[in-house]
Amino acid sequence: MLAGPLLGLPLPPRAGQILWINLLTHGLTGVAMGAEPAAPGVMRRPPRPPDQHILGDGAWQRLLLLAAAVTAAALGAGLVAHALGPAWQSVLFLALLAAQLGVVLGLRDRLLTRRNPFLPLAVLLSALLAAAALYVPFLSSVLDTEALDPIGAGIGVACAPIGFLVARLVRTAFRKTDPTGRSGASGLR
Repeated sequence: MLAGPLLGLPLPPRAGQILWINLLTHGLTGVAMGAEPAAPGVMRRPPRPPDQHILGDGAWQRLLLLAAAVTAAALGAGLVAHALGPAWQSVLFLALLAAQLGVVLGLRDRLLTRRNPFLPLAVLLSALLAAAALYVPFLSSVLDTEALDPIGAGIGVACAPIGFLVARLVRTAFRKTDPTGRSGASGLR
């Protein structure tokens, strides 16, 4: 987001906005992700080598790719909004939050499982709290956001499927396979 000023956006997101995004994407959804059921076949995978870094087996590459996709989507939304005139900083706020929530759902091993209803509920609650940050006057004044018109909101929300699709694509990317053809055990699933 610090690249925004280099691309023509006057200021990066405000500190309160970043904290609100982190609260919603790492708090509610992070706890819900911890309740996700184990991936099928997890007990049949070989253990990680004891000397392997936590970001080994391609995890750091997947992490960088996800971060780049979220950043590019959010900055792109901010630039489009800045050019069109809506409250671009609020669009950037919504786009960053939406892209991260898309990633949360995209990383889910089983998309339509009933075994953990908390994750979709956490994403829904986070989305509602994001809307509250834009449309509830008290939160809007504290977070320094502006209510968005349908175009601005659409630009921001359009980043959710981008985060989702990239997360689905990189779930197994950069993994090494052992001689039996099984992928290594680690990383974002």
